[in-house]
Amino acid sequence: MGIQDEPIDLDDAYSLVTPEDNRALYARWAETYDEGFLATHGYIYHEGVAQLFARYGSAGGPVLDVGCGTGAVGVSLAANGLGEEIHGIDISAEMLKVASTKTQSNGDPVYQKLIEADLTKTIDLESNFYSGGVISVGTFTHGHLGPECLGELLRVGAPGSTAAIGINSAHYISHGFAEYFDSKHKADLISKVEIVELPIYDAATATLEDKSELDSIAYVAIFINRTH
Repeated sequence: MGIQDEPIDLDDAYSLVTPEDNRALYARWAETYDEGFLATHGYIYHEGVAQLFARYGSAGGPVLDVGCGTGAVGVSLAANGLGEEIHGIDISAEMLKVASTKTQSNGDPVYQKLIEADLTKTIDLESNFYSGGVISVGTFTHGHLGPECLGELLRVGAPGSTAAIGINSAHYISHGFAEYFDSKHKADLISKVEIVELPIYDAATATLEDKSELDSIAYVAIFINRTH
């Protein structure tokens, strides 16, 4: 069995180190990700964060889905009435290709724009553009990104817009996200952050019994962007 044929699991994703590692893994995983991971493991994280994002309100205008992957978050945003203009960014061209096939209930594409981007670098997006807010699910977790990458998300979000950033709870604790948010609040760049705990997997169908409780829970940081 060659490396391209070996099964991929969550441990592979959690062990990633570099952007190049991410690109290589998700190039292999893209075509089977929805059926082989999301459905099999009872993944519901994206639905919960999209519902929170809709509940906390949007000023209207374009929404940025950060680390959009195959488009599960965009589909959930559209189902919650936020499908007018969704842009997605992801490091994997192959995952974006799958996302480009996702449609809303009316047949329109879920995403009006999809951009390949590495969040460890400056994103080629206009500052203060996303008046509809910024959402991220599954991007800030083991093997992926720490709080140092959040600055770009603050830059592209419009002042007064809502951000809902989902973070694996174990990763949140170990990488200093609380301290990062506190420093940005003290600098008056964001409102005081509200943390909402959400399950990542449906307990009735999840097949990840070996994962710790912290790795089954996400902390969703919700705040208003004040960056100018």
